[in-house]
Amino acid sequence: MSTPPITTFTTNDKKCSVHEVVLGCEKLWAMGQEEAIRRLSKQRSSSSGKYELISDFSARAARIAAAYAGFYLESGEDGKPELKGRFYWMGLAAFASKQVKCGLDFIPNDPYLALTPPIVQPPLRIGKNSLGKGNFWLFQDIFVWHWFYAKYKDQFDECAPERNARSCEGQIKTNIDSLPWADDALPILNNLAVTSDVVKGFKAIKATEELSQGPARRNAQLTSLLAIADHEQRRILQPLIYESTPFRATLKMQAGFEWAPFVPVRVAALSTACDVENPELRVQMSEGDLYDETDRMEFIGSIAKQYHKLMGERESYMEGQIKTIATWSNAK
Repeated sequence: MSTPPITTFTTNDKKCSVHEVVLGCEKLWAMGQEEAIRRLSKQRSSSSGKYELISDFSARAARIAAAYAGFYLESGEDGKPELKGRFYWMGLAAFASKQVKCGLDFIPNDPYLALTPPIVQPPLRIGKNSLGKGNFWLFQDIFVWHWFYAKYKDQFDECAPERNARSCEGQIKTNIDSLPWADDALPILNNLAVTSDVVKGFKAIKATEELSQGPARRNAQLTSLLAIADHEQRRILQPLIYESTPFRATLKMQAGFEWAPFVPVRVAALSTACDVENPELRVQMSEGDLYDETDRMEFIGSIAKQYHKLMGERESYMEGQIKTIATWSNAK
């Protein structure tokens, strides 16, 4: 451990004894990773302390959306309501994970997949797997950054360079290694190590905390959102799923069949609904390819611009939608 202890806990495995457990950066990152796994798991029984990962991709996406919403709203145990809005990306991410859930819901489960035209069955399976994979591992990455900052803000800059999913030990290491796609995802994502975008994003979050309501705070919020969006899209999702040749072919086919009822459109609805008619709440990608980083970032930029506009002009509506998404934390 390269840094001094951050905090200690006492345990009493032996009656009338006390033993201090030193928790440095490494152990705290491991605790955060365990919490990210727990958020997507259910308890096996009321009498058991053991959890198992939710298998349904759509339920996972709902829980992920709820976790993001809770961070934006500062409604968790470490939330600071007076600082609501500092985790600005999280509000938009709640809508984004909701949209992933909608895409997953469009794709039938295997027993019903045979009811769709044979030509689209393999692409649908590829699409579902890729959406599930990207959504899951983005959460394993980004949730823990926010979890650590919310709990140990003063140590964040010191500990950020030490994050490494492969440095965990014991049961936590076993749990991480057994996660879906772990063998593929962790090397691609550099074991969830810090990136320059994460550093920039959380620097802007800190600036947001220190500003009162007004244009300067709004600018800091948007800066943090765009930096974390760069991390999310360019460092996580692009190498993890969008470089996949089969997934690219699936997205290419999907773009040509958006008129079909079994293919979701490339749209972001700033609502709890999957799609809306109100143009103020709807951003659609009509040109370019989702798998192309430049094309997709233009689409993301348009969504972020509209989100930022609505957060300024219709904050009550937007936060009402986010509050509803926050109730999905126990989806099964």
